[in-house]
Amino acid sequence: MRVRRGRFAARGRAWRHCNGERARPHCSPSRRGRALSAHPVRAIIHTPGRSASRPMELQSMPRPPHHIRAVLFDIGDTLWHSRAAPPPGEFRRLAAGRAAAALREFGIHHEDPSLVARTAWVAMEEAMRTARATDCAEPDYGLVSQRALAGIGLDLSREEAAALLESTYISGIEGGKAPFADALSTLTELRRRGFRLATVTNRAFGGERFRTDLRDAGLDIGWDAEAVSVEVGFLKPHPAIFEYALHRLGIPPGEALMVGNSLAEDVLGAQQMGIPAAWRRSAPDAEGVTPDYVFDELAELLGLPILAGPG
Repeated sequence: MRVRRGRFAARGRAWRHCNGERARPHCSPSRRGRALSAHPVRAIIHTPGRSASRPMELQSMPRPPHHIRAVLFDIGDTLWHSRAAPPPGEFRRLAAGRAAAALREFGIHHEDPSLVARTAWVAMEEAMRTARATDCAEPDYGLVSQRALAGIGLDLSREEAAALLESTYISGIEGGKAPFADALSTLTELRRRGFRLATVTNRAFGGERFRTDLRDAGLDIGWDAEAVSVEVGFLKPHPAIFEYALHRLGIPPGEALMVGNSLAEDVLGAQQMGIPAAWRRSAPDAEGVTPDYVFDELAELLGLPILAGPG
């Protein structure tokens, strides 16, 4: 399968700071310096200059004036985690076997298929890191892999390199991903309450590959919209990927809630679009970013007054 770059672009929005560690949220006075919540999720109160990881105290807050109709979810470490990942040696053996099989289809032999797979993976991951630190434009992973593989003596077309990368890249359940225990029940209850649900995720592979990973993990709930960075053409926290999700849902920013574990990508990206954000507490990856809500378990979201129902 050929890896294609999406064509959706931000419509007239300046985006000078894609890297979450350098960017700062542009919060209104009513939102800056505090995080709102309600039982059972507790609000983390911040003083100016403190990050979301350094709370001063906990207290309940009044219901905010948001009329939420849809909930946007990050996937990795928000809906599923990697605690069930197989040993690295097993990963390498599986990837090497797939690399050798892909090369055979191209009529090519390489003495170290493990090196082939690793070279393609590393090139893809480095390209994604570079994009996140600059303009957040999704790289052309087929081209990136083609150039990297040429460095170890493989003369592949862009399409061949893209196919090899996708065949050797291990993801989803096969890659050790397991849904959090309360993921499906939380999504199901939100759907029962009438909310529209969407994914907003940074991934190098979309389409059927993405849907298969969700289905195998038991998270294919019939999403109302899927915003996958490789299909949109931009990585979070670029506004384009959030705009894409909102466009597919047919709602304005203030009527969506973003849920994710990254302050830099999920919280900052959403808030700079005017979307309130709920942060799944984890190791902070940005400073000066204050989430609207903070939670530890997905089921806690169901206690938020704004998620009582869209009506």
